[in-house]
Formats: sequence, structure tokens, C-alpha cells
Amino acid sequence: MALDEPKENEQTVTADGLDILISEEAKPYATGNILDWVQAFGGEGFILQPESGSTC
Repeated sequence: MALDEPKENEQTVTADGLDILISEEAKPYATGNILDWVQAFGGEGFILQPESGSTC
């Protein structure tokens, strides 16, 4: 994770007090999903999960 300024093709979205930069190209993939932070045996990081929950 890094702190950054919006680039020309990005916009800032605020969710739960957190500002997130998202590009126009990525927007369709993120819409309707939940951004979550996971810590697991293999590492940690952000993942996108469907709002409806896991399908597995």
C-alpha cells in the first residue's frame, strides 16, 4: 500500500473514512464488491470479494 496523488485517469472514492484511488478501467471490476484486508499464511494484502459472499 502506498500514499499517492490521483493520476489523470483516476478518481478518489471515500469508503468508511478511507480514500481509495481507482482508475476508470478498474471501476467495472470493483463495482458491487467489497474491498477487504486479509492476513493469511501466504501473506497479507487487499482483495476484492463479491458483496454476495463467497461462491465456493
